[in-house]
Amino acid sequence: MSSQSRIAQLAATVARNTTQIDEDLDENKRPYPSFESSGPVDLGLPQDLEQLRNQTLQTSQELNDLLQGPRDLLFNHQHNQLVYLKFISRFDIAHKVPLNGDITFTELAADLGVDEAALRCILRMGIAYRIFREPRPGNIAHSAASKQIAEDVRMASSVGANVDEMWPSATKLVDALVQWPQAAEPNQTGFALSHDTESSFFAEISKDPERARRFGNAMSFFTTGEGYSLSHLTDGYDWGAFESGTVVDLGGSHGDAAFALARKYPGLFLIVQELPEVIANAKEESDLNVKFMAHDFFEEQPVRGADVFLFRWTLHNWPNKYCIEILRALVPALKKGARVVVQDLVMPPPGVLPNDLDRKMRAMDLTMLEISNSRERELADWEQVFAQADSKFVFKGMRQPPGSRLAILEFAWEG
Repeated sequence: MSSQSRIAQLAATVARNTTQIDEDLDENKRPYPSFESSGPVDLGLPQDLEQLRNQTLQTSQELNDLLQGPRDLLFNHQHNQLVYLKFISRFDIAHKVPLNGDITFTELAADLGVDEAALRCILRMGIAYRIFREPRPGNIAHSAASKQIAEDVRMASSVGANVDEMWPSATKLVDALVQWPQAAEPNQTGFALSHDTESSFFAEISKDPERARRFGNAMSFFTTGEGYSLSHLTDGYDWGAFESGTVVDLGGSHGDAAFALARKYPGLFLIVQELPEVIANAKEESDLNVKFMAHDFFEEQPVRGADVFLFRWTLHNWPNKYCIEILRALVPALKKGARVVVQDLVMPPPGVLPNDLDRKMRAMDLTMLEISNSRERELADWEQVFAQADSKFVFKGMRQPPGSRLAILEFAWEG
């Protein structure tokens, strides 16, 4: 198929899909998407049209890339695309601009005490990317996107963590690989170089309560989508097979996953294990069979004979050799037939996913390398980690619940 026929095919798909979406919005009186501050956050499309929306985004991206050509694809990787977000976050611009109405660049610069020409230069870059608007020359107002930063603390935290923690880490990743080519230790990273620390990412973040709070909010925002819903955990695995058994949730934070399991399977007894400083801020719910226990999962597991040990989106934070240590710390406590359940990303082989999803997955994989020398693993990688921890871990299978970004892997202890 020639490039020209591919362009026509892609254009036809975009036209067909957008016509269907437009008709649904009109017939059901749904708000139309808009860059204006009054624009809807979500379109509220039914599932079949949501699939068409995603297909349209994938198709239009390929069409855009084809029409640009190889040179423009390279030139479009601009080095300073995060500068305006850094500026917006550092100076809290989203709260300086009226939610309704506008403010002049002159007034805003005076309020912040920065050079007006520099401010205008930076913010107009953001406006070019639909972050804020310039409704008339010299005035700045919110767009739908910038309004989200003003109104959702989790969104603001996500922007702040992205520009203050992740971006500097990315700029030093290659330098870190020159200095530490084995990429094996969680404190020998782009993050460590960019933040001048000998601590690992999570240890360094935890030193500053405000910094830790912001990162927690950012992660909360990141996981609010349907792809990370706890229903994929509760419904995507046969927890009912354990009836009144014991489930230990290692690194379970404040217990959200355990609470969700306890509500659906009241016969289970759940233990959430976390570091003492996390447990100090956790609250048990009197009507749920969930208890908290201070425990470092690098130390020998104190709960003997549990039916299931759960790692939900935890092991991806650690390089392989540390995951092996964590699993070996379980071994003395395991009874024959006990299950280790991992809910985490499982990377598909290259070229399997649509390109827009593949970019997101590869970006996540790269982020883990930048901040902790860890990785998002393919299925064979997960199997290898468990095999290296102990040959008595036997892989029982993987489930990818529909709509979930995280897969569920099951390993049995046959010792």
